[in-house]
Amino acid sequence: MDRPMTSTTHQQGEPILPPLREDLRLIPGASAVDGAPTWVLIDPVRGKYFQIGWAAYQMLSRWNGRSAEAVLSQIHAETTCRTTFKDLEDLLRFLYGNHLMRDPPQGGYRTYAVQAEAAKPPWLKWLVHHYLFVQVPLVRPDRLLRATLPFVEWLFAKPMAWTIGVIGLVGIYLTSRQWDTFTATMLHFFTPRGFALYVLCLVVVKVFHELGHAYTATRYGCRVSTMGIALILLVPMLYSDTSDAWKLTSRRQRAAIGAAGMVVELSIAAVAILMWNFLDDGVARSLAFIMATTSLALGLAINLNPFMRFDGYYVLSDVLGIANLHERAFAFGQWQLRRLLFGLDMPMPEPVSHARRCFLVGFAWATWAYRFMLFLGIAFLVYHFFFKVLGLILFAVEIGWFILLPIGRELKAWWTLREAVREQRVAWVFAGAAVSLMMVLFIPWSDRISLPAVLEASPHATIYAPMPGKIVDVALKEGRHVEKGESLIALESPVLEKEVALTRKRIEVEQLRGRRQSADQQELAKHQVTLEALKARLSQLEGLMQQQQNLSLTSPITGVVTDRTESLHLGRWINKELPFAYVVDPAGEELHAVVPETDVGYLRSGQSARFIPDGAERPSLRAQVVEIRGIDESSFTVPYLASLYGGEVPVREDASRKLRPDSSVYRVTLRLAEPAPQWNQAVRGTVLVEGPRISFAQRAWEKGLRILIRESGI
Repeated sequence: MDRPMTSTTHQQGEPILPPLREDLRLIPGASAVDGAPTWVLIDPVRGKYFQIGWAAYQMLSRWNGRSAEAVLSQIHAETTCRTTFKDLEDLLRFLYGNHLMRDPPQGGYRTYAVQAEAAKPPWLKWLVHHYLFVQVPLVRPDRLLRATLPFVEWLFAKPMAWTIGVIGLVGIYLTSRQWDTFTATMLHFFTPRGFALYVLCLVVVKVFHELGHAYTATRYGCRVSTMGIALILLVPMLYSDTSDAWKLTSRRQRAAIGAAGMVVELSIAAVAILMWNFLDDGVARSLAFIMATTSLALGLAINLNPFMRFDGYYVLSDVLGIANLHERAFAFGQWQLRRLLFGLDMPMPEPVSHARRCFLVGFAWATWAYRFMLFLGIAFLVYHFFFKVLGLILFAVEIGWFILLPIGRELKAWWTLREAVREQRVAWVFAGAAVSLMMVLFIPWSDRISLPAVLEASPHATIYAPMPGKIVDVALKEGRHVEKGESLIALESPVLEKEVALTRKRIEVEQLRGRRQSADQQELAKHQVTLEALKARLSQLEGLMQQQQNLSLTSPITGVVTDRTESLHLGRWINKELPFAYVVDPAGEELHAVVPETDVGYLRSGQSARFIPDGAERPSLRAQVVEIRGIDESSFTVPYLASLYGGEVPVREDASRKLRPDSSVYRVTLRLAEPAPQWNQAVRGTVLVEGPRISFAQRAWEKGLRILIRESGI
């Protein structure tokens, strides 16, 4: 198209340009970083501000009542600007796209109503958008701000700034001298009352924060149209609309408006931290602590962040003189990414210096990385905050809207560049790498499932002390063959011996009392009670004698002594929780493995496997899957594989001292298909089971489905 769209009205036989809206305002703006002048086109109806350059200003200032040829001719005659019909058409397209023309391109004014109706999003998209972000205007404060500005004007004076600075430094110095007391104050707020007080102070601080923006904007002659609440992911945040700051020609003033909220919060923190040092313990001191910590944390950690559209972003944008910093940086980030991946020699989104280009690319990539981690964290937080089904839905919305949708847009842009990409050598390298990655992900390369396992003798016995005692004889030695019932170790318990002696004395007393009662007619009625007490004492003595016999430990099976504790010596005390040896039958072995929930579906009874012991000196052994438990191991029964004892399965010990796995696992029993060497001890290792060939992508998909089914409660 060689000519822009024009109206049907003619002047001297030439079509004139369609008229602009009469309510638009065009005012000078702040100079660009390179010193070039800019102008601001204001749409007062929608509260929109558009920054334009010198060429666009020259065309708009000569727009109404002229033809395209006349506008361009006059510009060429009166200025050094060399605009073309394409520039004029681009400007016309911009004006129509932002509804800045009096009439639409086709049809009458009703076309705008039709376009507005058609622009309404579907209900699902509307719901998602308003869940993610919605503004609720509460007040129109401009008149009140202008009326009360004289009462707060003194806060903007330089002496006030110096005073606040000195107060803050003194407060920090005094607080550093009692830092432990200051940090201990935080513990007082882990209560319902403390939390309510914290929220109240947070609201007060944020109100003053927004008033800082509003009064600063009013002081510089800007209009604050609304103040209200913005819901970001259903989290309420106060906001003030200071868009009118775009009409300011001073970037310093715009930056001051953006930073005013943070300055107010830091001023509150400075005063509060000084007051904390002079207040007595109580509500007032707690309020000072909250004001100081809340203002410092939110004023610096959140609002200074330039990667999100908080105050720090707008301040950085004004300081650098780059309007729409995120959008322009993202354009450079995408441009550089496509250059690196495809070798495309595309023109820069806009002409900038080398240093500015490097900054914009780095800023864009840093923003993407930060937002990816932030949105991922928010998605998981939302998922755990709500009940499972709603949490899954909101998790999917977060991931889809903030992560997958931008990635999809970029992939779509890559597809449109496919013709240019084919001509680049680096693109073929990238394509080869992508194909290789796809092959790794989607081709079922591996058919082996790796499981932690332990080979132990069966049967086997663990030798414990029945009660705390002192060693008086040690007969067991590492590797010694013992018969069933053969003595292993003898203990003695002075406490038990004292209890036996005391019980014998009590029995003698009861016997003596019984003889006297049987000889005395008056005491004869109590004789039966004494006999019952005597029986109880005799039974108690029998139990104590049995415990003494149990202190002589014997082997419960015929086998070989293994894993003997080295520090067993005469006179040592051992407790009943210490397993100090094992007796195993080397004639039989059991191979146990543990499979996570994600892999249990790939195992079948009869599958071939190979056990690879830890340690290069031990040979691997062929095996076969015999049994797979149908329920997960809620109580872990293979202690050799527990992480607490050097195994690979993460477990924890509960209050009853039972081992509990951190995630669902299933026990697998295997049978050796060849004789095993007599290692005389349990041997940890890895079992490789020959299962079906499954790609990494299929495994990830099935794992995701299992998690979805489990977490949704389906």
